[in-house]
Order: sequence, then structure tokens, then C-alpha cells
Amino acid sequence: MSILSTDSPDTTARLAGALWLIVIALSIASVVGAPSVNTLGSPAETAASVLAAETPYRLAFTALFFGGLCYLGVTALLYELLRPVNKSVAIFGAFASLAGLTIGAASAVNELGALALFKDASSAAPAAANLLQTIAQVFMRDGPEFKVSMVYFGLHVASIGYLILRSALVPRIIGGVLVAGGASYIVTSFATFVAPAVGARLSPLVIPIAILGEGSLTLWLLFKGVNTNSSQRRPALDHPPR
Repeated sequence: MSILSTDSPDTTARLAGALWLIVIALSIASVVGAPSVNTLGSPAETAASVLAAETPYRLAFTALFFGGLCYLGVTALLYELLRPVNKSVAIFGAFASLAGLTIGAASAVNELGALALFKDASSAAPAAANLLQTIAQVFMRDGPEFKVSMVYFGLHVASIGYLILRSALVPRIIGGVLVAGGASYIVTSFATFVAPAVGARLSPLVIPIAILGEGSLTLWLLFKGVNTNSSQRRPALDHPPR
């Protein structure tokens, strides 16, 4: 049983909605408030741009990291809420989310490490400073970690959508949009792996679907809760008409 679970499915749902709303708000805030960092120039130029905006950079990092912790809570609560529908799918989705969060945490360690290297380089000898700045710049550049993590988050979101489609906890149309949103994460990420230019063109298409699906579920859970009728918490296919 989840350590965050409650005696009431409706309370569990509202708590999951509240945490997911925090995740969305922090993600938007970190993107809007994140400083512009030059990672395409020389290592020295990258170092200068990062250190000049160290405080906003740390705030954006902190917001994203705290959002990850809140999403961990969302994962546990939704597992508890959806496991009566299909435990195997719920477990699969929860592990996919944990994999994505683990990759994100590892990427966060790299970003903090890059900041530390830039600061060390500011007081190092010229040759050592250039080496430290070059290594840090590699850590700062957009690597494959984000797209890899989005594959796992896509699996988590799609599994939630599937379980909603199999139940009557919330309107099934939300489940359909979530499946589409999760699939778009996966398709866009794999497109980026194979053909980065194609993935870059597909990425803007993901945002509206993600906002519609995840935003709708978040608001519904928070303000409406779930249908607590026990007979409707089971998948419809488990009880075919006679």
C-alpha cells in the first residue's frame, strides 16, 4: 500500500490532483524564469553566462527538482487509485515513472556539477580553467537524457489513460487524451533519436496534447475527485453483459 494513500479514494484523488497542479505550475515557472545560458559559444562564454545568472539558474533548478519530488507523490497516489482496475498495468506505469524520475535526478546532478566546475574554473590557472569549463559546458548542453526520460513519462501517462478508459473513475474522454499525450511523448522522443530534425519539428505538437490531457485530469481530480462507486472502479471488460 502506498505510504501516501488515504482511507478515501476521493481524498487520494484530490491530493494527487493538488500535487500534479504543483508540478505543472513549477514546470511553467522554471521555463519562464530560467535564465538564458549560452551553451553554443566558447567554454569561457558559457561559464560567464551561467555565473552571471547563478541565482536564477539555481532557482529554476530547485523548482524543477521539487516538482520531480511532487511527481513522485503523484505516481504513488495514482498507483493506489488505479491498481484496482488492473494491478499489472498500474505497476508498469509506476515503474516507468520512477525510471523517468531517476534519469531526471541524474541529469540534475550533472547540472549542479557543471555549476560547481564553472565556479572552480573562475579561480583556477588558465589551462586548468579551460579544461574545467569545457567539461562543464558538455554537462550543460541538452543531452539525450531529457528525451529518454520523456519516453518513460510517456509510458506512465499512457498507462494512466488506459486505466481510466477501463474504468469509470473520471470521464473516459480524459483517458483517451492521456493515451494520445503519452504516445506523443514516446513518438517524438524516438523520432529525435533517429532524426533530430524531425523530432524538433514534432516537439511543438506535443505541448497542446499534454496540456489538454494532464491539465484536464489534474483539475478533475482536484475539484471533482473520482467516482467512488465501487462497482464502477472495476474495469468494464471484467463484467461482460449476459
